[in-house]
Amino acid sequence: MEFTQLNIDWNAHPNRPDEKVTVVGNTIIIEFYLNGFIYEEFTEGDKGKLTFTECYKYSDKGTNDEGYYMGQHRYNDDDLPWGEFYKLNTDWKVDFAADPVILSDLDDKKQLNHYIFFSKESTFECVAEDFKIEFLRSQ
Repeated sequence: MEFTQLNIDWNAHPNRPDEKVTVVGNTIIIEFYLNGFIYEEFTEGDKGKLTFTECYKYSDKGTNDEGYYMGQHRYNDDDLPWGEFYKLNTDWKVDFAADPVILSDLDDKKQLNHYIFFSKESTFECVAEDFKIEFLRSQ
């Protein structure tokens, strides 16, 4: 499988990312705690905010880390290593999580991408035009 890792200098907290998924129209926002153990520029309470724009579909029902390593995900660690944020080079019309939430009509004029975000608690997957990451510092 071909993929690009998108979280080079950040990742979700390894023990309690506490993801919150918010859907506004066809935009999806995921807030989660950041890993300050490995990435020293983050401190306890700092959050990441992933925003996916022009989403066609998504699933936030994916397995957690234990389920992944027990073979409960359609990918395995040889195909796609656990615990990161990726852009996948797949045929997402066939290769996507079961029972996705459809947010909009499919527009063939849009350049859509297949994203997957693994964290300890779940797997989030979407097909969207683009994403951005922001870092929210704790007070």
